[in-house]
Amino acid sequence: MVQTDRRALRKRVAERLAALIYPRRCPVCEKIVTPRGALICRDCKKELRYIKQPSCMRCGRQLSYAEHEYCSECAGKRFSYDRGYAVWQYDARMRHSLGAFKYHSKREYADFYVTEAVRLYGDRIRAQAPEVLIPVPIHRAKRKQRGFNQAECLAERLGAQLGIPVDAGCLVRHKKTMPLKELGAKERARELHGAFRIREKVPPGYRSVMLVDDIYTTGNTLEECAAVLKKAGVQKITFLCIAIGAAGNKNQKGDKAWT
Repeated sequence: MVQTDRRALRKRVAERLAALIYPRRCPVCEKIVTPRGALICRDCKKELRYIKQPSCMRCGRQLSYAEHEYCSECAGKRFSYDRGYAVWQYDARMRHSLGAFKYHSKREYADFYVTEAVRLYGDRIRAQAPEVLIPVPIHRAKRKQRGFNQAECLAERLGAQLGIPVDAGCLVRHKKTMPLKELGAKERARELHGAFRIREKVPPGYRSVMLVDDIYTTGNTLEECAAVLKKAGVQKITFLCIAIGAAGNKNQKGDKAWT
């Protein structure tokens, strides 16, 4: 216990020293955060479009009318996952922010994303009691290129805040797909078919899991992951994503628009 406390103290000291040498940058404007010590500039936070109620009872996308339970993308359809949650609408600001996070390794942005996710959905996630958080995997070639998996980065922080273990090795993306940002919904579905598998021959025996990813556009990636987990025997699958695209946009190619 003493050794654990010392490690935690050293980590806190290292983080404070790093903050002095490398001040935190705002995930929206990318300037040094004001006020110091915050995770985002006060004015920049006001510019973000949070998902508000009513929201789709399947994917978590914001709805225009309170009398609707599902968005146009989810109504009348069956999915392998049971319920999803999203923090923000995937607009130009979130495209830029998540693009910098993912492609320029701005990993510190994950602290703000996850803190807001926990503030909004922490109680609901705890009530659903997922046994484990599973980040959506990326292909090993892409991981080597980026240096990290953004979904795993988010899941680790989410798990630390909620006290839920993370299994980053459960799912494997064994098929190297074309860049999905160049594809529409139907093309994405075809490209992603069969792209994921369970790493071990024997499934881990999870009954309830939560998938974690950065962006929900067409939903094909999360659906493929959920389908593999359901086939392996998982009974309940939810997901959390940082941002979600608007319904009705069949050809969401927003990832390349972040620059």
